[in-house]
Amino acid sequence: MNVATRLRRLALFAVASGVLGGVLGGGPLASAEGGTPVGGAVESTLSLSLGEPSPFTHVRSGQGRSEYDATVAVEVTATDAPVRLSLADGEAISGAHRGHMVRGHSKLPVALQAAAGHGGFHSLDASFDPLLEQWAEPVSLEGATIRLRQEVRGAHFPPIGDYHKLLLVTASAAGP
Repeated sequence: MNVATRLRRLALFAVASGVLGGVLGGGPLASAEGGTPVGGAVESTLSLSLGEPSPFTHVRSGQGRSEYDATVAVEVTATDAPVRLSLADGEAISGAHRGHMVRGHSKLPVALQAAAGHGGFHSLDASFDPLLEQWAEPVSLEGATIRLRQEVRGAHFPPIGDYHKLLLVTASAAGP
């Protein structure tokens, strides 16, 4: 064996001994001095993105009434949990117009309803804002679909004119 081959084998033996010595308790061949501290603060993140709402479309009729549905896609990111998605009437805190689609001073007699995912519909004229969706863990770009339903009946069947309602979609998270 030539000298170069012996030196390579000796170097490999020294490296292997140092690695195995550290694993088996003999300690490493060289220790790191000082080091670099790692860490820092992570800020809470809460983000809500809304897609373009679909127009209301007729879904069923019968016995002097009709139902119309629309959807709004949402995307939620939150680093704190639980994460809640709710919907509120953005125009009326209380009173006769709360939760109702309006046209001027006229309102539809049946309140607008909202749901998310496969959950049931909640009337928007209640004294509290309905919880539509909840996640127990932090979420990242979690998608959901808010479904809106408007029943039209009585003097407003079929509906005439453009009715509207400003809705506030809210994502909230509990802090640490």
